[in-house]
Amino acid sequence: MFSKAIELLGLYDRREDIDSNQGHDFRKPTAQVVSAQLYTATLMGLFALLSFSLLLQKLPKLYASRRYKDNGSLRLPSWEEGKLFSWLTVIYKIRDEQVLEYAGLDAFVFLGFFKMCIKLLSVCCVFSVCIISPIRYHFTGSYDDGDDNNHKLNILLKFVKRSSIPSGEDTQPEGARGYLWMYVIFTYFFTCLAIHLLVSQTVLVVNTRQAYLGKQNTVTDKTIRLTGIPIELRDPEALKNKIEQLKIGKVSSVTICREWGPLNRLFRYRENVILQLESKYAECPPEHRDREAYSENYNLQRNTGELGSSPNPISREVIHTDDNEDDLLYPQKALQRPMMRTGFLKLFGPKVDAINHLEKQLRFIDQEISEARKKHYSATTTAFVTMDSVANAQMAAQAVLDHRVHYSIANLAPAPHDIKWENVCLSRKERLTKVYCVTAFIGLSSLFLIIPVSYLATLLNLKTISRFWPSLGALLKENKWAQNLVTGLLPTYLFTLLNIVIPYFYEYLTSRQGLVSHSEEELSLVSKNFFYIFVNLFLVFTLAGTASNYWGYLSDTTKIAYQLATSVKEFSLFYVDLIILQGIGVFPFKLLLVGSMIGFPFVKIKSKTPRQQRELYNPPIFNFGLQLPQPILILIITLIYSVMSTKILVSGLAYFFVGFYVYKYQLIFATDHLPHSTGKVWPLIYRRIMAGLLLFQLTMAGTLAGFESGWILSSCLFPLPFITCSFWWDFEKHYMPLGKYIALSSIREHEEEHTLVSSPADTDTYDYPYLVHGLEGPILE
Repeated sequence: MFSKAIELLGLYDRREDIDSNQGHDFRKPTAQVVSAQLYTATLMGLFALLSFSLLLQKLPKLYASRRYKDNGSLRLPSWEEGKLFSWLTVIYKIRDEQVLEYAGLDAFVFLGFFKMCIKLLSVCCVFSVCIISPIRYHFTGSYDDGDDNNHKLNILLKFVKRSSIPSGEDTQPEGARGYLWMYVIFTYFFTCLAIHLLVSQTVLVVNTRQAYLGKQNTVTDKTIRLTGIPIELRDPEALKNKIEQLKIGKVSSVTICREWGPLNRLFRYRENVILQLESKYAECPPEHRDREAYSENYNLQRNTGELGSSPNPISREVIHTDDNEDDLLYPQKALQRPMMRTGFLKLFGPKVDAINHLEKQLRFIDQEISEARKKHYSATTTAFVTMDSVANAQMAAQAVLDHRVHYSIANLAPAPHDIKWENVCLSRKERLTKVYCVTAFIGLSSLFLIIPVSYLATLLNLKTISRFWPSLGALLKENKWAQNLVTGLLPTYLFTLLNIVIPYFYEYLTSRQGLVSHSEEELSLVSKNFFYIFVNLFLVFTLAGTASNYWGYLSDTTKIAYQLATSVKEFSLFYVDLIILQGIGVFPFKLLLVGSMIGFPFVKIKSKTPRQQRELYNPPIFNFGLQLPQPILILIITLIYSVMSTKILVSGLAYFFVGFYVYKYQLIFATDHLPHSTGKVWPLIYRRIMAGLLLFQLTMAGTLAGFESGWILSSCLFPLPFITCSFWWDFEKHYMPLGKYIALSSIREHEEEHTLVSSPADTDTYDYPYLVHGLEGPILE
């Protein structure tokens, strides 16, 4: 029977050769596409690296803006001027302690994730190159599963499985069984290695976080945010007395958040008027600015709410009056003053002196704000309570303050600069409405996006293309180069484009969700974007690209593991292309800050006021919600293929190696990360990697189940999900509290030192009441 199978295997090979002559063998061209992708990505990466090194010498304030921020108070390391690549040496030598000092705890956690991935994939690559691939090549003639060179073992086993052989007869060669046992062994080894590194990194993050935050003694660290305050406690004195009665410490100050919506709108309007006025004033010739001041002047500083007494350099020169007798005309100078129209969209209506008109608007809005601040605003269910010590704030945040459900819920307060005050002022009904509406819209959007993702997946397979677009399929069969371009390169670039555009769409939706702080928005965005790219751009994409009716497989849960394994194996070369493009080709372009570089000339032309010129070189904001989900997905994909494909392991290692140094430079020299999330992104990383390990084990079980008697090998993997889930449970039970709160022992250890150590993201020494609306005085209660 075995010899007959070998004969039919030769026939199968001859038929495959015949099909290849007819343009139906798509494997060899795909391997050529991988080589073309590697060359293309390498050229792209080298071009971006060289361009960045040149631009860094010419525009250091743009590409190393944090070195010049606050007159260089951060004291970042410098490189030798004139040497093109000297910055690479500086980046390499920066230690973890310096990352913590220069960029904060969040950057330390983020870069630590990349370092962990490099360690994990380096070990996996060594075993894959030295053991797994040579053994697989010995038995199958292929270095990787899914390779296009030789598939004799798979074809043999498929034939044996189809043939009418008595169930008791052992048809599988002894060598093949040994080869498949290797899959079981290394699935265990790679899973245990990943869990070990995850736990080690978790311990490092927790210990670093406790030591770093235990030294903090700012107002933010002493403040908690209370939500669900009952009506009888919506008074500062009553709330203070109630908390002190609980004997969890003394209260230093209480700020009841009120429905300040109308006041917020006035301040936003005032801010817009000030920016316009500053711009028009900068357009006015200097010799016409200081002719004669109005008798009543205002301080035009952006963040003050008090009337100033500094001279207002505004001349009384206009063409048209605004029914104000103070607007005396100076026709000989009027034409040199900036003018504006007052009609619809400032396109219609009479022309007036812009400075005078905006100054009167500012005077009017200041009067409105002064009156509005004296009005009574209803109290909301939210308050900020500052305790007398950090330890008391931590205890209060972990305590259950009220026996009723949803009442007096305490959480650690965000930093003042991190709070979105317009959302704090929302009522509970308004906030819940925003949350539910945005969540529902995102869910519907994700379902709708399955359609373009499914059509994109059809481009990977010529047979599928021929089914949906017969004319295009016929054209591609006649033109090999076009076939390689459409089925090989085009999907990876379209995939990358989707992965760039959709996260920004989700960022916009998340900003409208009514969350109280920028940190909450960022963490929420990580979850949303990862869910999208994992479900739509991995699971749906993979299944849609190989199954003509993948909904049928989803309806029969017994086929999911086998179908997933089959799809993953057939997609191996696509993911090699994708990881090479993302890691070697796209990552270096992040150094160029393409968005800032393209917009810089236009923004510079428009920067006329001192404020605009000062903000021109402000570092862009680094958003983990946009940057983190894709590396997590790449790690999961690499783990899924770790036993089956050495090429993907090597590509994944290159991805994280390049990404580590790109992000290290950005976080230290080029970008700011302002939100005060204090390393809370690590639990999101941990949970998703654990989910990826479970998917890896499911895929390997489905792969082994596809062979004759494979259920025996698959059953050997049965303990792995339980081992993985046990470590997941241990993390949630024992590590999560330390990742959310500061241990009292860490606080007490540093209390006697009486030193104030502030992180770059938290240098506040002021009280919360003085920060509402950016005012310098407290809101009138």
